[in-house]
Amino acid sequence: MVSLPLRAETILLTVSGAVEGGMQTYDDAALLALPQIEFETETIWTEGVQRFSGPSLAAVLEAAGAGPGDLTLRAINDYTVDMPRAVVEAGAPIVANRIGGEPFSRRDKGPLWIVFPYDADPRFRSESVYAYSVWQLTDITVG
Repeated sequence: MVSLPLRAETILLTVSGAVEGGMQTYDDAALLALPQIEFETETIWTEGVQRFSGPSLAAVLEAAGAGPGDLTLRAINDYTVDMPRAVVEAGAPIVANRIGGEPFSRRDKGPLWIVFPYDADPRFRSESVYAYSVWQLTDITVG
């Protein structure tokens, strides 16, 4: 029997471009180590009110040493959207890595999803904000 090497924690998110060292990677533990934000909201993609939690996108960018440029968000299926940096606020959006306090799978739009508190303010219920709400997020490029 061949023994396999211990597997390193799976990288969930890569932040690259204008960031410290040119690239930073995050596994679930690294994302959980950042300050967490939690809110309940309905989405146009799910049934009823859901409780989302994770670090703010602002906290992830700060931890990566990101410059002030705009962002390109990419999902597992290569869906890509450009997000103006002005959209990023201290408390929204979050890089949700928990729904109802539990990790969620690709099947459920995970393991990472850019989520805004849609119910909190009408400005979070626009076509552009919905377009920035990337599920199955894998990469952020800072311009």
